Amino acid sequence: MDITFINVGYGESILITENDPDAENGAFVMLIDGGSAMNSEYTGESGRIRAYDYLKKRNIDHIDLLVFSHVHEDHVCGLVPVVSGIPVRKYWASIRLKDEVIGKQIGDLETLSETNKKMLSSINAYSSLIEKIPADEIEYLDGIKENYFKNDCFSIDILGPEKSYKKTVEASLTNVFAADDANALNKALTETTEMMNNASLILRINCCGKSVLLGADTNSEGFKALVRDHPELMKADVFKIGHHGQADSVNEELLRAADPSIVVCCASNDYRNNSSNEKTFETIKRTLGRNVTYLFQDGLYAEQWNPDISPRNDVTVHIDETGISIKLQCINN
Repeated sequence: MDITFINVGYGESILITENDPDAENGAFVMLIDGGSAMNSEYTGESGRIRAYDYLKKRNIDHIDLLVFSHVHEDHVCGLVPVVSGIPVRKYWASIRLKDEVIGKQIGDLETLSETNKKMLSSINAYSSLIEKIPADEIEYLDGIKENYFKNDCFSIDILGPEKSYKKTVEASLTNVFAADDANALNKALTETTEMMNNASLILRINCCGKSVLLGADTNSEGFKALVRDHPELMKADVFKIGHHGQADSVNEELLRAADPSIVVCCASNDYRNNSSNEKTFETIKRTLGRNVTYLFQDGLYAEQWNPDISPRNDVTVHIDETGISIKLQCINN
């Protein structure tokens, strides 16, 4: 199995591929999120690449399972060209829209902050995407469901989000569509933005006796109940930390529960939004008390805070019967 963290800059898009003779063209293909749609995210010599462009360069001609982890611009908006340009068989999502707002678009207002404009862009994109998907092709997931997906090669556990919290976020999202003036819209967008991270889908992928924990933007607070009530489900050889490695992404309790040997951070090497935070790296080293491989989607951070800023399009974690290996590469843009 290959788990590839595509360099979409400050955002997240994860491609999972596994040889499977029963799948189309002999490969099972799964995509989690699609990064941002903002042109500014892909400028310069950073190696950043749009998820759709990356998939085409990899000759990905189908997606068996596409996951909307949550509704933020840097996760969902880059999926618009993916869904339009590549056949998808099945979808998973966390956030369910009320039937009456599916497909509805909310006009941008000059009074919105930049953060709220991004939130509005993600809501409009998600609403449009959900409208295009037949109802029987999408599942809305929450709570804990072990071995929810299983084939001959690997299995996937659903570990979150917590159901009641997700419903609170969905109610806030409903308020966005119901807002009848600029002040109400700004308030609803701000509230939804602040709560949305911990409504992310949390997946644990199990392959060849190894586990990979993928929680999108779930931060340490969002993992709190899992760590307390189900520590046995938290163990992971590879942990993709949440919220792009910002200061709230991990704490000691979460790291001890996961106890990974490889930590992945989906953040770009220009440190926007203080991401990844050097204190996060220090917390990981201090808590685990041993050398941990720290991967960025555009480079490799090893035993000290010494970024390798060579432009790369991705970092891939490969898992097979022999163990775990790492591959960095750059596809010519």
